[in-house]
Amino acid sequence: MKEKIMMVLTIMGYFHHFLLLTCVATAGSQVTYFDQYSEEGDGVGEDYSAPELTPVFTAKGQHFTVDVGGRVTFPCQVENQGGYMLMFKHIMPGGEHRTLYVGALPLRPTKRLTKNGNTFTLSGVRRSHAGTYVCRIETSPAIEVNHTLDVQYPATVRRLSPRVQRVVQGTSVTLECGGDGNPPAVITWTRQQGHLPSGNRLHEGHSITLTNADHDVEGTYICTASNGLGQPSSLEMLVEIQYPPDVSIEESLIHTGVGRYVELVCRVHGRPAPSVTWLKSGRTLTSSHYVASHDGLHRYSLTIKQVKEDDFGEYTCMAESTLGSTNSSLRLTGLPRVPLVTSSPAGREKTSYTLRWEAESHTPVIMYRLQHRKHKEGPVNNPSAGQWNIRLYSPNGPSGGPALAPLSSGPVQYMSHAITDLEPATDYEATVAVENKFGWSGDSEIFHFYTRKEVAVGQSVRGGGGSCHPLPPLATTLLASLTASLLLLAPVLPIL
Repeated sequence: MKEKIMMVLTIMGYFHHFLLLTCVATAGSQVTYFDQYSEEGDGVGEDYSAPELTPVFTAKGQHFTVDVGGRVTFPCQVENQGGYMLMFKHIMPGGEHRTLYVGALPLRPTKRLTKNGNTFTLSGVRRSHAGTYVCRIETSPAIEVNHTLDVQYPATVRRLSPRVQRVVQGTSVTLECGGDGNPPAVITWTRQQGHLPSGNRLHEGHSITLTNADHDVEGTYICTASNGLGQPSSLEMLVEIQYPPDVSIEESLIHTGVGRYVELVCRVHGRPAPSVTWLKSGRTLTSSHYVASHDGLHRYSLTIKQVKEDDFGEYTCMAESTLGSTNSSLRLTGLPRVPLVTSSPAGREKTSYTLRWEAESHTPVIMYRLQHRKHKEGPVNNPSAGQWNIRLYSPNGPSGGPALAPLSSGPVQYMSHAITDLEPATDYEATVAVENKFGWSGDSEIFHFYTRKEVAVGQSVRGGGGSCHPLPPLATTLLASLTASLLLLAPVLPIL
């Protein structure tokens, strides 16, 4: 009976040993098993176990900073690893876990990550590789070493507001952009046209606000992101100011003649681009006699190839857009221009003066109006200056009349008139106007002139017929000596 009991116990020991070996092969980790037999005895119930050694990481957790494209090696050295498997995994910044290696088996095969013993080398680092890398052994409890990887990369910039912003004049606009980079990017604003509206060259921040937008705000703004790595990253934003139409006339009064070619011009600004219409005396022009054109920029013109008398009058350049309308007017006339006096102020005659002027008229001058008076100091319209002496003259008057220069064949006519019965050495002022078949021009600007002024020896200029004073004795002696010397030198002096 005793022998049967011993046999059963022996068979159970072998079976238990087989189960332990099976568990070790399946788990792939070191398991300590107990040998049921002692080398020194054969007693039942006596067992001896080998001491269990716990794995310990000798590598320490580190923080790695690597530029994009660089290389990094993660140490995972361990003592007493025995049959325990080393796992290596990546925890991404968003929290996602990815197991990369279990023992020598790569779960995500890639040429970028290689294993050499218990170290792992990552080459060609990308931004997505940033995060925590974990060396782990599944003991009870599990042990780990954590490494962090900070991937640095140059700054990039992106728009957070439209590339082109159209802003109504007087309102505000905000330009905004964002930057990405490690280290974090610094955002700055500049203006392609020079200084910012604030007067500064540079503005720092993710956005810039332009208040009370006007023409001086319009332009191209540049947003730049930089963090010291690589080249700064920039992009442009355009600000366009929308404003109501504005109309200006090149010449408010245009002088021409029948049969002449004439061009009426206005300049129109506005955004959005206004529509432009020409009117005459308040009515839209529809006849082919008038040709309207636009140079594609701001110049609008109305052309009349052969002017008729009916064409004289007021013309209006009307501009309209969604932001409003405005207009400006000019006048087409056959009247002569205001004459321009061209003579010298210094007269050559004692009691007369010849006044010369230019008169632009596309039809012959039939009359001119000349007025003159003595000049007195004081305001131009000073009542004490005296009354004007006004006379009307005809260029085609009878012989013996005023002296007239021949009329030119062009629109500019050169004319002159001799003013008589003046006082010697006296200041005067005069104006002149001309008339053609369509009416009178305006008066010329007041012109100042004077009759001939002579100075007698020992006589005061302003004294008129004043007395003559004798020379001092010393002056008389010097004059006599000078005269005698000249008489002595006369034979040898050259004849002039």
